[in-house]
Amino acid sequence: MPTALDDLMETASQALAELDYPRCEALCLDALRQAREAGDWSYYRRIVLPLQEARRQKRQATLDGPIRLGVSQRPDDLKALLPEGDAGCVVLTRPASADDAIAVEALAAQSGRAIEVLFADNVLDAAQWTIRSFRGPAVSATRSGPDPAWRDAWTVAGKTMPPTPAHWFMQASEALGDAALASIASASGSVERVIEIEGLLLAAGDHELLHQALADAARAAHEAGA
Repeated sequence: MPTALDDLMETASQALAELDYPRCEALCLDALRQAREAGDWSYYRRIVLPLQEARRQKRQATLDGPIRLGVSQRPDDLKALLPEGDAGCVVLTRPASADDAIAVEALAAQSGRAIEVLFADNVLDAAQWTIRSFRGPAVSATRSGPDPAWRDAWTVAGKTMPPTPAHWFMQASEALGDAALASIASASGSVERVIEIEGLLLAAGDHELLHQALADAARAAHEAGA
């Protein structure tokens, strides 16, 4: 007979089919929590794939929307840092803080829109930008800052070839995920490894290889009888 997890994942599948990627993502995360609490690592592994697909599609939608790379001032109303439309991306820089990034991400989630947020722990005109996690474990990646013409302004994706603001955002996000992937330290086959990688996905939630590593860790935990 169908279980509560089966029902939850059926709803998640419907949300994915309806292109409601934020809802599918939220449902899959709830399912992961339930599977983890039950110690059902086989089911846990199966949940990762639709979660990864929802995040992949959500990311593409965000990159096609308005993109803002950095802020020169912190607005009193953080809603001003959300893009117009259904999707988009924003990188917060100083004087905004990591706590502001958390708040903007929460506002995006409340809106039900596909919006991705990064935090760069540097001022707007810095030559090097340090992309730093604001949820989960401390992870960071440093890269050259974006073209000055792209900073502190909303740009809309066009048909121009890379580099573009969207290209810069994607590479910055990938660099943060790569740093998270390289930090994995728990032993294969252990529950600790699953939990560690799940935590790292809080820092870099759209990283493809991190999702694959999570599925592999869950499979290994199941095979080890963890």
